[in-house]
Amino acid sequence: MEKEQDVTVAKSAGFCPGVKRAIDKVLELEAAGKKPVYTIGPLIHNKQVTDMLAAKQITAIEAPQDAADKSGVLVIRAHGITPEFQKDVETHGMEVVDATCPLVKHAQNIIAKFAAQGYHTVIVGDGGHAEVIGLLGYAKGNGTVVAGAGEAAKLPHFDKVNVVSQTTQKESDFYATAEEIKKHADECQISNTICQPTKDRQKETVELAKKADLVIVVGGKHSANTARLALLCQGLCPHVQHVETEDELETQQVLRAQKIFITAGASTPNWVIDRVAARVRELRKTGSKTVLRVLQKGWHFLVKNAFYTASAAAALACVCMRLEGLSTDWRLITFAWLFVFTGTAFNRSTEASYAKNKTFLRTASFICAAGALGISAWLGAKTLALCAALLAAGFFYPFRNVITAQLPPLPGTKDFATALGWAFACAFLPAYHYGLLSRKAAYLAIVYTMLLVFMRTVTLGFSSANKDMIIGRENFYKAFGMKKTKWAVTLILASLTAALATLCTLTWKPALVTMLLIGDLYTIFIVIYYYGRNSTRSVKDETLVDGQFFVLWALSGLAALL
Repeated sequence: MEKEQDVTVAKSAGFCPGVKRAIDKVLELEAAGKKPVYTIGPLIHNKQVTDMLAAKQITAIEAPQDAADKSGVLVIRAHGITPEFQKDVETHGMEVVDATCPLVKHAQNIIAKFAAQGYHTVIVGDGGHAEVIGLLGYAKGNGTVVAGAGEAAKLPHFDKVNVVSQTTQKESDFYATAEEIKKHADECQISNTICQPTKDRQKETVELAKKADLVIVVGGKHSANTARLALLCQGLCPHVQHVETEDELETQQVLRAQKIFITAGASTPNWVIDRVAARVRELRKTGSKTVLRVLQKGWHFLVKNAFYTASAAAALACVCMRLEGLSTDWRLITFAWLFVFTGTAFNRSTEASYAKNKTFLRTASFICAAGALGISAWLGAKTLALCAALLAAGFFYPFRNVITAQLPPLPGTKDFATALGWAFACAFLPAYHYGLLSRKAAYLAIVYTMLLVFMRTVTLGFSSANKDMIIGRENFYKAFGMKKTKWAVTLILASLTAALATLCTLTWKPALVTMLLIGDLYTIFIVIYYYGRNSTRSVKDETLVDGQFFVLWALSGLAALL
């Protein structure tokens, strides 16, 4: 749970595991070049996400025959489908991937089990919802859907009945309905199939909505679980706003409320929640232009628009030059800043969470690319050619699947590519320009930079790993899982520490190595701190993680004075 300015954001807000799993599956298919990807119905009920997926040629259709390209892949969405429809899908001749939520699948199995034993199935849920339609298909034609206790009171008598729930129902309503159904059966089996994430979300909502003057529920207007969450809040708080984006906020209510609680449905991406929360806090700061808040706003601008990251790269370039025994060359330091800014800003301009800054980021990246090319031309024709090739590769990276669609995906490429890019600008180019590539110090600086930057990129991913990053397996932790990723980072950190300690005992640049070893303590702290984090990436996270490069720069500068 995140709280600031009497604005509380629910810890349970955002994608549930079933939705996240379905999105991961379609993104992996897209990354593997299996295009186009079709989903049987919208993957989730959220326009921002479906628009983003459509841009990746992941589109919704109602039936297999609607697929324009029969070489594509059909994905059964998280809601599931009826067994009859599944057979039709699987015999249509296209590759089929089942992304049904495991918890929905569990409900399907329960229904099938008791239906086989002659039980009539009563599903507590929304009759027209895709999940309920799919569940009803497992009742072998012997099922009924009721919305609540009122409809249950009209049911006929059953010899044996199995009561199940749509996975996103309100638990108290389910049990109240089940108690009514008991009156209509000789034997009543109650199967609570409401998923745990829904229970957790509802529990947190009940606890916090009661304490708020205004509840803001973020999510698609066509999302059943989000609408149900908003309805729940209306019975707990005097004012409730159901919004899809920050543009729909009612400003006056936001300003009048003393305490605001923000929650969201299971199909709402966290970057949308973050935008709503940021807008709420911004509105509540209006009219209070203190120096601190102006500085804070300026700092957010610098971090979000890649200026801070580029400065961290420049600081690391200084450290590398000292490791390589070079004097400070401001051309190379400026090149590192421009090169890293270009790659970072351009890649951010392609991400949905930076959509509002897209024009600025893209324009700034092209300007800085021109600056980097100008400096590389100053350094020599070969340097210019090398720099131009790497910048072109950086611009191409977000659109790589246009050419690599038929090639197997390379897991973790984004984190590795970032590490290689920084190593080129901060360590390789200085050694190359001064003809020092044959020295061991140059290789030490290059490997040191690669490992540090790889840890930096992966560590920033820790904070969002269990949330909703709309990315594929190009991120290391997405490809190999959090457990293996943490082991990899721990091993790299231990190796770096051991290498620096060994160099210290060998009296190789003892002052510099000792200072870098001290700086290693900051990196260890950052990694340990983010191992247990579970929130979307923030300005504070980037400030802390990239701060390690400024710490190393300051310590290396101190070493030069000793």
